[in-house]
Formats: sequence, C-alpha cells, structure tokens
Amino acid sequence: GGQHGGLVQKIIDSQKQYTPDTKQEDKAPVMNQAARQKERAIVKKEIDQLRSGIQTLASSAAPLGKVLDYLQEDLDSMQKRTRELEIGEQVSRDRYQSRGESHGKTLEPLRDQLEDTEHQIVDMINKINTMKCNIHSNDTKI
Repeated sequence: GGQHGGLVQKIIDSQKQYTPDTKQEDKAPVMNQAARQKERAIVKKEIDQLRSGIQTLASSAAPLGKVLDYLQEDLDSMQKRTRELEIGEQVSRDRYQSRGESHGKTLEPLRDQLEDTEHQIVDMINKINTMKCNIHSNDTKI
C-alpha cells in the first residue's frame, strides 16, 4: 500500500471497495433494493450532468471551429498581402537605387565643376590678399 502515491492509492482503495472479494462476499451484507435504487439515481444524475456538459461543450466548440476557419483565411490573406508588399518594396528599392546611380552620373560633372570653381575662388582670395599686402606695403613706404 505504501509503495504508491496518494492518488493511485485512493484509486486502488476505491476498486477494492467496489470489487467484491470472494472472501468478503460471504461477510458483506447484501445491498437492499432501496440502497441500489438510491445508487442508480445518483449515477443517473451524474450521467445527466455529464451529458449536459458534453452538449454545452459541443455547442460551444462548433462556433469556435468556424472562428478558427476564418482565422486561417485571415492569416492566409495577411501572408499574401505581406508578400505583395515585400515585392513592392523591393521594386521601389531597386528603382531608387537605379535613380540614385543615374543622378550620381549626372551630377559628377557638376561636382567636378564646383570643385574647380572653389579652387578658383581660393586662388582669387589669395591674389586679393597678396594685393592688399602689396598696397599696404606701398602705403607704408609713402
């Protein structure tokens, strides 16, 4: 008896109680008719409760099954839309990149021209500063 867990031990004890041994048959009192009817009424009530619970479960499970069907349809359509958006994003990214490359090729000569102009400006500023120094130097001589 001590080898089993508590729940298993209760199950074994219940089986022993409801399963008559040949030794106990001689000693066990015979259930009278009223006790049997009471036991049957209890069992019938439990069966009715179980039947009612199963019917409630079944009536709740049907709408849940429909919801799951709709959920699967929604997931499928969302996955399809996601794929469409990913493809659109890739197309847009490719266009943007190709435009950037073409703009880069178009702007390259302008950048070179800007760089040349900036060098010319620096050279002019240097010449102006040199001239100012010469003028100042001439003014001090006079």
